[in-house]
Amino acid sequence: MNVKEDMLKKKKEINEKTEIFIFVFLAFILLTTWAMTQPFNSGPDEQMRYYVADYIYKHHGALPGGDDPAVRNKVWGISYAYYPVVSYMVSALFMRISRLFADPGYSMFKIARMADVLFVTGAVYFVVKASGKLFPKEKYSREVRWLFAALAGFMPQAIFMGTYVNTDSLALLAAAMILYAWVSYLREDWTWKNCILLAVGMAVCALSYYNAYGWILCSFFFFCFTVLLCREEAFSQRVRFLFSRGAVIAAVTLVLCGWWFIRNAVLYNGDFLGRKSCAECAEKYAQKDYRPSLYPTPAKLGWNWKDIILYQDPGWYHNWILTVCVSFIGTFGQMEIYMPYTVSKLYMLFFAVGIISVFFVKETFDLRKKMYVAQRKAVGNDRWKIKTKVISREWNKEGIFHLMMVFLIMIPVFLFLYYVYYSDNQPQGRYLMPALYPLMYFVTLGWNNILTKTVKNEKVRSLIYRVPWEWEYPPIGNSASFTCTAGDFAICLLGIFNLALKEIKGLPHEKLLRKSLKFIYFIYQRNGYCLVFRSRLQDLITLIIRNRKNSRNAAPIAPMI
Repeated sequence: MNVKEDMLKKKKEINEKTEIFIFVFLAFILLTTWAMTQPFNSGPDEQMRYYVADYIYKHHGALPGGDDPAVRNKVWGISYAYYPVVSYMVSALFMRISRLFADPGYSMFKIARMADVLFVTGAVYFVVKASGKLFPKEKYSREVRWLFAALAGFMPQAIFMGTYVNTDSLALLAAAMILYAWVSYLREDWTWKNCILLAVGMAVCALSYYNAYGWILCSFFFFCFTVLLCREEAFSQRVRFLFSRGAVIAAVTLVLCGWWFIRNAVLYNGDFLGRKSCAECAEKYAQKDYRPSLYPTPAKLGWNWKDIILYQDPGWYHNWILTVCVSFIGTFGQMEIYMPYTVSKLYMLFFAVGIISVFFVKETFDLRKKMYVAQRKAVGNDRWKIKTKVISREWNKEGIFHLMMVFLIMIPVFLFLYYVYYSDNQPQGRYLMPALYPLMYFVTLGWNNILTKTVKNEKVRSLIYRVPWEWEYPPIGNSASFTCTAGDFAICLLGIFNLALKEIKGLPHEKLLRKSLKFIYFIYQRNGYCLVFRSRLQDLITLIIRNRKNSRNAAPIAPMI
């Protein structure tokens, strides 16, 4: 009996590893296909960013100064060399290696994009790993886990970030690593492995994108609070643990990322972030209308937030607030290729319902552990069952985790609003991407709460989880073999991404894309998953193309770090 149980356990572990591999491999194929087919400068500021990677490649690893004419934009008067360049260094490394194998005439920007492909692929991997610990099988159905993995890993805008040269992709990887370290603590405590992973994630975050720095700040507080409040040992031992493990985390983080900020401080007279020096460079070299002192901002124009939220530039497809929302979900190219508005509205409705329902779960944000004690009391001849809520003195680490996740949503939002009001009114949802994982976590938690309370039958709940993705793309063959929610969801996105590629290039590379999709379908079919490439997908593509042709040109994109 024990042998049989061990064999079943090993089989489940193998199946789980296969699922993870297929999910991540799907992301890699999708990212690579998209990155290799779209033309140069198909993402926001890709040309400016590629200048930095190309400089490092051509100068054998040397890093450019922020005001170097070779990397400086003539219109805005700045360069991305003022800010962390690690992602560009990886791109340059791939470019250098490719010279050993690739045709000299091959487009090097495609090679540079492979760094971002791998960053987002890595982010998807850590998201899937984290989903298993966020929604353990002892408490949640497997569909809940895969719903979160699909929402967080295959958000169209997040996937798009892995297809052109940028630093946002590295920030996604850092956020996913930190999230995995946090949830590993929830299940295992602060082991040395989790501490080192947290340190590496924080270092990568520091070298990625300033809008993601909320993950570093919240990691500091999360580690300190959970050690000082949630450990069961004496307080003096908690303090000793805090300083010993905290010192290692700090040391590893500083060793990995400190060099960059020291370099900035040396080059830019103590400006270790480079932001002040970048502004001075813009004031000196930018075209007259684009200098920070003359550039019109909502603050200089005397706008209030109502004016900003309802503002619609003649070149925008939606007003400000809707532009932010739809571009957070997915807007491609130079922020001018939109998904059908119907698709975006379904996303927003789905998210809103999930977020709202979270607040009906009373225990979600409890910082103290609570228990409900059932008692029976006799009143005359009747016996009544009474539940009494008992608040424990022990701190609830899940409550602290949820509180930090709320801050991880709020911090990017506040940073974005500050930038919009005082620097440049750019309604781009990609600036809010650091909030993606906590937001999708609450959406998934909310929907699980709704279905758990309204649908008691587990099999029925499992079917309902699949409905949003199956109604438009029903599985081929035996539906009983359909075991992964992420499959149908991914093919929906593949249709949208396929459209984006075609629209950008004027419908070339169709043969390559179809071969890639058919290969993915084959892989999923072999493992019991059902991905569909049907006439319905063609209908969706036709609809999107029609929508795109009727849209107006987007506003020019200003660089933002």
